[in-house]
Amino acid sequence: MKNTFKIVLFFFAIVVIINSCKKDIIRIEPELPFNPFDTIDYSNGVLDDIPIDSNSFLGLHKYIFSQTCAVPGCHDGSFEPDFRTVQSAYNTLVYAPVIKNDADGTFSWRVVPGDTAYSWLYERITTEDEILGRMPLYDTLYPNERQIIIDWILDGAKDVFGQSPTLADFQPTTYGFIAYQNDTDGVRVDTIRADFVSPVQLPTSTNVEFWVGIYDTDENLVLQYPSSFESSTIKISQDGLFNTGVTEIDFEVEPDFLPYYGPSYYDPLYILPYWHHFTINTADFETSKLYFLRIYVQDNSHDYVTEIPDDSQFYIMTYFSFIIE
Repeated sequence: MKNTFKIVLFFFAIVVIINSCKKDIIRIEPELPFNPFDTIDYSNGVLDDIPIDSNSFLGLHKYIFSQTCAVPGCHDGSFEPDFRTVQSAYNTLVYAPVIKNDADGTFSWRVVPGDTAYSWLYERITTEDEILGRMPLYDTLYPNERQIIIDWILDGAKDVFGQSPTLADFQPTTYGFIAYQNDTDGVRVDTIRADFVSPVQLPTSTNVEFWVGIYDTDENLVLQYPSSFESSTIKISQDGLFNTGVTEIDFEVEPDFLPYYGPSYYDPLYILPYWHHFTINTADFETSKLYFLRIYVQDNSHDYVTEIPDDSQFYIMTYFSFIIE
């Protein structure tokens, strides 16, 4: 019994010693950021209104557009801009194409973020042209309301999340190709295929001139001419993924304002401009073999080359292909 008591006393002493050696731990609670919803009184079951900044787009819609402009027979969905909701208002204003324009066709967009000079909305609420007329109808905006709209445009026309949009600058694309035996005075051969997505059937031992339609615009939808391209080539391979056996040919490029005007694939009466062309001799290729064509173009607003078609565009890969009969 004495031994048992000694053992218990021994372990009790060890626990006391260990606990006495521990340092006190001081917890510092982090300071939480201010939450505006903590100020709302939920006790009566009714939420307090959260004030809307009149300088924000949400404020513009609530206090101006929905009250003054979205009236019956005006911008209530009858025609654009559509001021019925915040979303429809923003989407039909910022980088929305102009339908009615001034006599000189000055404006492309209803609102250009940061630029009142090219924003049709600014023109419509400030114009002194009596024939055009100032909006809203009967010029009912107060000067401070007009200034809030102007300031919103100059501040980047931000959306309800405070983001200022930018126009997309798309990569170059293509509207197809046409091909002639020998040259443009020869027989057109790109239409000799089973259907639209089948390979072109080319005659043996002859020259074939291809004209490729390449289309590119900047973020303002202004056509970019071939002289602005960093590079443009065509590649030919039996490998659809272009990993092996690739023949690369530099495009011949016509002057910007002197393209060859030729027919589209769909409608021979619909004429399109073609700047890029190349010529092959079908004797340089094996008969009864499928060859794929792929375009490589780099414009001056992208730091990488655009590949047309790319590996995911299976539906047009066979359109850009040929077989030697």
